[in-house]
Amino acid sequence: MAQLQPIMLHAHPGPNPWKITLLLEELNVPYTSKIYTTPELKQATFLAINPFGLAPVIEDPNTGLKLAESGAIIDYILSQYDADHRISFPSLPLNALMHQWLAFQNTSHGPVLQAILRFNLTEPNPSARASYVKQFHRVLSVLNDALADKQWLVGDKCSAADLSYVSFHYRIGFIMGQDAPDLQEMYPNVDAWFKRMSERETVKSVLVMQDEAVKQFAPKLVK
Repeated sequence: MAQLQPIMLHAHPGPNPWKITLLLEELNVPYTSKIYTTPELKQATFLAINPFGLAPVIEDPNTGLKLAESGAIIDYILSQYDADHRISFPSLPLNALMHQWLAFQNTSHGPVLQAILRFNLTEPNPSARASYVKQFHRVLSVLNDALADKQWLVGDKCSAADLSYVSFHYRIGFIMGQDAPDLQEMYPNVDAWFKRMSERETVKSVLVMQDEAVKQFAPKLVK
């Protein structure tokens, strides 16, 4: 790992790119980050990196790969840099279950929170917001039930499956505002799970970086 060239991570202050930051930190993979504001993502400089105008994107000089989409990037990092399976699993069924929960975060947990923020901040729509708030309670119920008799979503260790939720879950209070649930009361297994992850030094460090990026590049999103 010491001889690796740093991966370039193109990011923005929102939660999605910080999933990648956290995995790189967990695996001690060297990287550098460039944070873009939302308008900058639609300008020529960034569009030359990703024509769709979305972050995260990584450029890995060790393999010559440029890759967009957080789910694809997570798969790549785990396959390329987690040979010892520190936060992944070597075989079925655990590997498949990890990918199940990664997909649930990427298609349900994250997007529903993004929709709640959208219909509150950028395109105010109380009816749509209420619908997504209700949907997010279903997401939390699924996670709470899955964690009913265990500490982690997959196997007996904290894995990428768990860590992929951190950066979004951390922002629930801001995103949902007065609609934010009392997690300890309503979803105690989820609450305890997030608190376990929050004790990890990598998580503490990345959440500080996430807060600093929000303050600098997206002050409207400050808690």
